Parts: sequence; C-alpha cells; structure tokens
Amino acid sequence: MSTFITSLVLILIGLAMFYPLFFTKIGRNSKGTRRFLQFNYLVHLIAGCSSVLLFWIYSVNYPLQLSGIVYLIVIVVVVLYYWKSPLPQWNLFSASIVFGVIVFIRSIREIVQLTPLWPGVLIGLLSTGIIAISIFLFMISIWKKFDKNTNLPSVPLILNTLIILIGIRIVWDLVILSSVKIEDQNGILMSVYHFFVQNNIYYLSITILFGLIVPLIIVFIWTKQSRVLNIKKIFWLSFGLLTSVLLSEFIFKYFLLQYGIVL
Repeated sequence: MSTFITSLVLILIGLAMFYPLFFTKIGRNSKGTRRFLQFNYLVHLIAGCSSVLLFWIYSVNYPLQLSGIVYLIVIVVVVLYYWKSPLPQWNLFSASIVFGVIVFIRSIREIVQLTPLWPGVLIGLLSTGIIAISIFLFMISIWKKFDKNTNLPSVPLILNTLIILIGIRIVWDLVILSSVKIEDQNGILMSVYHFFVQNNIYYLSITILFGLIVPLIIVFIWTKQSRVLNIKKIFWLSFGLLTSVLLSEFIFKYFLLQYGIVL
C-alpha cells in the first residue's frame, strides 16, 4: 500500500474504534436527538466499512482481513440493533470499541511494523481521539444548521477535552524532537529535530502549524466566544479545525511510515 492509503486506513480504523464513545453522551428522549444519533451511527459505519474495504482492495495479510470482516459484522449488528432502540446503561457499543482496539493494534503491528509497538499505539489512540472529537464537533455544527432545538452534548466539555489531548501531544512531540536520537544515512547520530531540519523541515513546519498551533487557536476562540458565535461561524470554526487536524495527521503518519518516528 502507498503511504497515503496506509495513513487513510489507520485514520479510518481509529475513527471507527473511537467514535462510539460519544454515543452514550447523547440523550434519546426526543425525536431530534434520535435522528442525530442515527446520523452519527452512519459515520461509525462508513469509517468501519471503508477501512475493511481498503484491507481487501490492497490485499493486506489474510488474518488482518478476516479481523476486519469480524469487526465490520460487529459494527453492522450493533448499529442495526440500536437504530431505533433506546440505549441502556451498559450498551453493545462497548463490543464495537473492544473489537476496534484489537483491529487497530493489529493494523499498527502488521502494516506499520513498528518496534517497540507501544509508542505507535499510544499516539495512535491520542491522534484518533483528536480526529474523532473534531469530526463530532463538525457533525454537531452541521446538525445545528438544520435543527436548532435538538438537545446536543455539551460543546464546552468536548472542547476542553480536545485542549487536553492536543496539550498531551505537544508535550510528547517536544520530548521526541529534543530527546530522541536518530541515525542519518551517513551513520551520524542526531536529535529528531536536527534530523528534520536537515531532511524535511518543510513538512515538520506544516505539521506543527496545522496539527498543534492552528487547532489550539481555533479551540480557544471557540471556547472564549461560544456564547456570541452564531451557527455559521461555529460551522466554519469546526470545518477549519477538522481540515487542519486531518491535514497534519496525514503528515504525522508519513513521518511514522517513512522514518519510524512517532510524533
């Protein structure tokens, strides 16, 4: 698979795995919230279907393909079960999350072939959380354009969670860039930061800008002015957030696949 397709597969699997966490935070007492839930079920289903389809189109190893099929069956069964039924206190989406984590970890191990595995899994989960929250905020902004009366989850709480996740990633990236050593083609040992300065400072600058700085600025603006922002401005803020996060994530994955550097 190409670097782009591999990155896309990892992003889609992570999204399908993480997204059901939001479902228990959405009430189902009104018709509007039920439709909003169904709208988000489709996001979960499309992400899962797309990732499994790419497994088979690009012929990854057979065990991973079978794992993807089992995961997709779980997603379909759970979505169909909850399409019109109320969510109990303990729900079947837990099964979808568990299967998603298994397929996600296997994908990193067998497609990326990273050693040791844990940094890729840890930052994969972190980046997946950032992407999933950004998409969920975008879905909320779209829904508000059509139905202003639906009782949606608390956006400030979601934004604060996003700030924490981005903050953790900033700390991680600073540690990796300054402390981790990497050997260049001439056998010279240098920090990851100096390696990028010599080899790929352009991509690193874009990643820091759109993956860390721009999302934080957007989230802070959204948080501080949430009471005065109209629906149109909220839509464009969420669109800008999602675009910057996705753009940077593909470059983060490029660094992982090309150099084995987990940022």
